Amino acid sequence: MLITRAASRGFSLIELMVTLVVLGVLLVAAVPAMQSWVVNGQVRTAAEAFQNAARLAQGEAIRRSRTAVLMLTDDTPTLDAAPSADGQRWVVRLLERRIDDGNDTPLFVRGGAEPAAGGVTVAGDALLCFNAFGQLTTLSEDATGLDASCSAPAGAAATEYVFSRDGGRTLKVLIAGGGQVRLCDAAKTLSDTDPDGCP
Repeated sequence: MLITRAASRGFSLIELMVTLVVLGVLLVAAVPAMQSWVVNGQVRTAAEAFQNAARLAQGEAIRRSRTAVLMLTDDTPTLDAAPSADGQRWVVRLLERRIDDGNDTPLFVRGGAEPAAGGVTVAGDALLCFNAFGQLTTLSEDATGLDASCSAPAGAAATEYVFSRDGGRTLKVLIAGGGQVRLCDAAKTLSDTDPDGCP
């Protein structure tokens, strides 16, 4: 009687080493693309949060028939935060009313810190003021009661906030004097083929 042994099945050491080397090369090639994807996501998150904050301020101004402010700050987002141009946090608040109707104190609506959390740089004015019609308005420091003034853009121009981070894309939030709020990609020009581009 002849006894045969079944051939041993499995990976040889060389096959295992080649597989690990190939996986390592693929991972090294994928890391830069993943980093870029993460950075772009952080920029988009910060810009979209600010866009939503602008719409919130506009809506609160209309709903309460009161001047609402969207403020950039470097402080913790609270009612007492100080305005700061190019700040990495934002606050939506209602200004003090100029009439005595029992509801004349400033009110904190909401705050956010998405740019600071994602390491995103913001470039823009310290304050945006919306009147009771949801339009941008110009107010002096005395009128805002803060250490900054609001300036509405002239004509068809828009107030611009730029969101960027090294290694990522640049996005802009544009707020027109009439109250239109728009997010656009600074690397593209607005056209039929690039509706997400900036004008």
